[in-house]
Amino acid sequence: MKDVYVVEAARTAVARGGKRSWFMNVRADELSAIVMKELRERIGVGEDWAKQEAIIDDVVWATCANAYKEQGGNFGRMCWSLSGGAHGVPGTTVDRLCASSLSAIAMAIGVMQSFGGDVVFAGGGQHMTHIPMGSGFDPHPDIAKYMNPMSINMGWTAEQVARRFNISREAQDKFALESHRKCAAAQDANGGLGKTKDVIIPIKAKVPAKGAKVEDIAPEAKYTASEHLAKAYVEEGNEVVEQVVFRDQGLRRDTTLEKLSQMPTVFMQDEAATVTAGNSSQINDAGAGVVLATEEGCKKIDKKPIMKMKAYAVIGVEPEIMGVGPAYAIPKVLKRAGMTKDDIGLWEVNEAFASQAYYCCVDVLDLPMDRVNVWGSGISIGHPLACTGARIACDITQMFKDPDFADVKYIVESMCIGGGMGAAAIWERA
Repeated sequence: MKDVYVVEAARTAVARGGKRSWFMNVRADELSAIVMKELRERIGVGEDWAKQEAIIDDVVWATCANAYKEQGGNFGRMCWSLSGGAHGVPGTTVDRLCASSLSAIAMAIGVMQSFGGDVVFAGGGQHMTHIPMGSGFDPHPDIAKYMNPMSINMGWTAEQVARRFNISREAQDKFALESHRKCAAAQDANGGLGKTKDVIIPIKAKVPAKGAKVEDIAPEAKYTASEHLAKAYVEEGNEVVEQVVFRDQGLRRDTTLEKLSQMPTVFMQDEAATVTAGNSSQINDAGAGVVLATEEGCKKIDKKPIMKMKAYAVIGVEPEIMGVGPAYAIPKVLKRAGMTKDDIGLWEVNEAFASQAYYCCVDVLDLPMDRVNVWGSGISIGHPLACTGARIACDITQMFKDPDFADVKYIVESMCIGGGMGAAAIWERA
């Protein structure tokens, strides 16, 4: 079976969803289109349709939970067209909720290995500000015969994990605080441009004035967002500020354990409730993707391999405690690869909620926490659902290039998945 490598990776910054989102005035499809344009530039095909059609075999992109409006109509294909991509390059869309873009990458690799294709784009995008999670979802009334309908509420499932496995509020808040600490250190690196500066695409956008953060160190923007939404936003009486968006917005530098402990619970209000906005992931807006290439593909685009997916696994779990997914997916993927956790150098386990991440990483898997989510994760960076798997993959390419991790050969990426699943992949340094 031929090897398939990640040879390029690019993403937008992750904006914190809501009225102050830095991407309030940029659509989901435009964010992913910008990523696709950047990936084309990085492999040397640019806007040349003949080159695109000769080299790129497919676009496998993800969005989830609410694939309609700006995320509808075969999102992958529409984003490709919006990016100015050649008509002769096909595109498709994948939905596995929180693991959508990791699944898109894995599916693309599987097709390349089984049926052919030398260069494929894979990734995902999500705009939770414009299309709130669950919008338009209408579950069948009979679903209650087979699963607790409350399981559709992810925050409720996080409370169930905390209660069933005795994860205290203090443990969750400490876990969240550590996520922000790691994220802050990563953002402060490279003169404040961050550890992920080479994968984050600087985008000039008109952001809500109340949420703006114009920085002197901002790099020059390579892309400028269209003004369709910004114009309408201003006409409604809102103020905007032009800003280069080049870092993830969700970091709370000033948070403390005391502040976290004072936050109210969100999803349940009884005395046992422990899950708050502070120890949960955020709602977010972002796009991310990678270029996959076989050895022949690497020659076509003159790129060196960065990493390859050694193994991939998904697993189903009880929907009421969907957050435990990584506790089962990680052992499954290690078994498939014939490896143990001692072989793994770093762990990227998405923090959908501190309750589930703590349970998986600490209570069940007993992972070395100084090697887990070393640059932050869902609580501090954000969790833009279908984009998260590709966001993590992008950042892992930079971990493999980081001198601090020169000894690391394998990195695990994993996440829980709404509906009761878990996914995990083992990335191997090329």
